[in-house]
Amino acid sequence: MSSCSSNTNKIPIGTLLFKRLSKVTKSVFGVPGDFNLRLLEQIYQVPELEWVGNNNELNAAYTADGYSRINPHNFSCLVTTYGVGELSALNGIAGSFAENVAVLHIVGSSALRARAIADDGNEMDALFGTIHHLVPGKHTFRQDHDVYSKAVEAYSCYSEYITEEDILQGNVQKKIDEAIEAVVANHKPGYLFVPSDVADSLVTCDLEKPLDLHQYKNKDLNLNEEKVLDLLLEKVYKSENPGFVADYFLKRHTSQVIDLLNKTNWDCYSTPASRGLCLDETLKNFKGVFCNEKSPLGVFESIKKHDLVLHFGSKINETTFRYSGTNPEINEWLADQDICFLGKDFAMIGFKKELIKNISGCKVFNRFLEVLDYNKIKTIVKSEAEQSKGQLYSDSYKLEELSKDKDRLYEQQVSYELSKNILQKGDILMCEMSSFAFELENIKLPSEGKIICQSFYASIGYALPATVGVCKALKDYKMDNRVVLLQGDGSAQMTLQELSLFLKYDLNPMILMINNSGYTIERAIIGATSSYNDLTADWDWQKMLEAFGDSKKDKHETFKIHNYDEFKNYISQKGTKPLNKLHMVELVLDKFDYGNGLLIFLGKKKADE
Repeated sequence: MSSCSSNTNKIPIGTLLFKRLSKVTKSVFGVPGDFNLRLLEQIYQVPELEWVGNNNELNAAYTADGYSRINPHNFSCLVTTYGVGELSALNGIAGSFAENVAVLHIVGSSALRARAIADDGNEMDALFGTIHHLVPGKHTFRQDHDVYSKAVEAYSCYSEYITEEDILQGNVQKKIDEAIEAVVANHKPGYLFVPSDVADSLVTCDLEKPLDLHQYKNKDLNLNEEKVLDLLLEKVYKSENPGFVADYFLKRHTSQVIDLLNKTNWDCYSTPASRGLCLDETLKNFKGVFCNEKSPLGVFESIKKHDLVLHFGSKINETTFRYSGTNPEINEWLADQDICFLGKDFAMIGFKKELIKNISGCKVFNRFLEVLDYNKIKTIVKSEAEQSKGQLYSDSYKLEELSKDKDRLYEQQVSYELSKNILQKGDILMCEMSSFAFELENIKLPSEGKIICQSFYASIGYALPATVGVCKALKDYKMDNRVVLLQGDGSAQMTLQELSLFLKYDLNPMILMINNSGYTIERAIIGATSSYNDLTADWDWQKMLEAFGDSKKDKHETFKIHNYDEFKNYISQKGTKPLNKLHMVELVLDKFDYGNGLLIFLGKKKADE
């Protein structure tokens, strides 16, 4: 099939769509269904794209989320079918929206002719023109073909149908491009609905036209943004010792952040949500992960020394960052501390003092860097001891005490070995929102390391299929980062089917499967001995990958570890080396083994205990 290089030629809408997608991704995820089949047939006309079929739509959404976080274009795409498929994916899309991940969800929707009958036909036609996958109207024969698109308005930055008017007026490419551009610019999911009877329709195109992928188009600041900028500059110039907290949204500005910190020598901190996204934690002025009472020992003491804290890129909820707590010392410090927040669409100048809305944090940050006068910044004098102190992580693993029990493996021992021995330069640590997620603050990231954990939306089951997406993006774009997945057995049971994709596409992460017989994070909250926190079945993790297709173990290795000595032995032999096979490492932990981080978060333990 011929492609078009100018607006004088025509190609099918499906081919055009996948041609444009190939500018920003190399893989498309999803599940086939009768409303998207004609569309999916067109993907084979675009050799630059690979179709990756997931086992269900929810997993496809999680996989696309992981892919977008690694894709250099910060973009991914999934395709589902009308109603039954798109609704199954909605939880994953909501997570991407909450976490600001750019995913385009293409839905093969009801045919234009069916929509026309519902909208314009008489009641008899409407009655006999009803279609499957569509819920009936409450008090009418007419089906609402927009019922699902209405449902996703709260979870998308863009939502449009390809209409008959678009085809007749030559606007199809414009709408496709707008969908891609909106998703990339906003770092949010978007929807494009493609009726099932238009995929083969011929339309004009200009495939040479570049996509406009700028993060924002209007660089002029509005009055609120100007006010924020002036207040920030005033405080920075007056400060004797600023501290800089680099949070989630600064992931778009990594090089700029590093340049700023190198020029100013400000002490800097990550938050749980921003680990490895904005800062190289091997920077000499990096002091650790700041999250108030959850902070590793020494970090809170360090940040108290600053007369100004610039918390830029703020993304705040009780799991990612808490400026509150039960510690009186923290509350007293907050009352007196000068903390300036710069979020995606808000600023707070002074803790709970002046809230300024209707701003673009990206625009303000970029202008801040443009106009910052380094000659007006006070020189920070540090003693030799302060300069050499470096990263402030907790080493309170109590290994000597734990190691007395030779027959067990503890979560804190796993955390220690990850930090000290397993993680290597450039490794990507994937972590399920499990009890272990609350130990991440004490794990030292190596140079160019990254942590991905859905800490804001916190949907359990996310990490395993997201790891498929991460590994596929690394392979697509020829990056050789090693991937380590920390996965709980309870959450794994929700999305386990995607293990098969690791085998199918020769993806080789190290999977540390924590087998603690249930939902340990929930046990720590309430119902420690209640049966609802137990697993539905005692699965044999050692045989799982054989069941998913690798019966001869050509593509994977399995390990079952019961105690610390066995774990250290695995690490010494396999754990620090590049992986040429998928590793399933089953770590058998006690069902009541709660790490310190989780207990501190729940207020059941103090940080200094």
